[in-house]
Amino acid sequence: MATAKDGTLDPDLEDALQGYERFRQQFERDQAFFKGLAARKQKPRLLWIGCSDSRVVPAQITSADPGELFEIRNIANTVPPSGTTDDSVGAAIEYAVGHLGIDDIVVCGHTGCGGLQALLQGDIPAHEPHLARWLDNTRLAHRLVAAQGLAEADHMAAVVRAHVQFQIDNLLTYPLVRARVDAGQLGLHGWIYVMERGELLAYDAGSGDWRELGEALRGGP
Repeated sequence: MATAKDGTLDPDLEDALQGYERFRQQFERDQAFFKGLAARKQKPRLLWIGCSDSRVVPAQITSADPGELFEIRNIANTVPPSGTTDDSVGAAIEYAVGHLGIDDIVVCGHTGCGGLQALLQGDIPAHEPHLARWLDNTRLAHRLVAAQGLAEADHMAAVVRAHVQFQIDNLLTYPLVRARVDAGQLGLHGWIYVMERGELLAYDAGSGDWRELGEALRGGP
């Protein structure tokens, strides 16, 4: 409900309203910028495939302005393989690459991912069938890590890493993505946001290591 019996606004909606009002003030200050965005075709610099987790905000992490990121966010930053029953992710990928000309795709996982932890906590309740079907996409990472026999303290971090790598593999099942990658026109990147440190790690395919983003991209030690 929007209002309580005493007529007061729901606190969550009140917070959203106040945020909107602050945005409207910013919009008035920066009208030229926002009107410019509306007047020209969007030209984002990369496609970010990330988790729906409210604590992981791509624009905040990358200091991106409106118009710079094209985002797909879902439970556990998942890319279902091409040809599966979910079209929303595939449609966004094809639009980003085929129509917006994006030449870099980032799949970003994060520490403390509730979607990945869900399968470790037991079966999904029967009244959540959509969630259960979606989380089937994470089982490969769980199986791979379970076979490694890692200590419990290291298990979830390994699942997060493995899941990101599997999503990169799934991206290559999309013909448009595969063609652009093979032609050297598209880069695929696996990142992990470490919430506790505010740090991005990037997968280095050459070494097989996860390195701090700056070191990975600039070739540092």
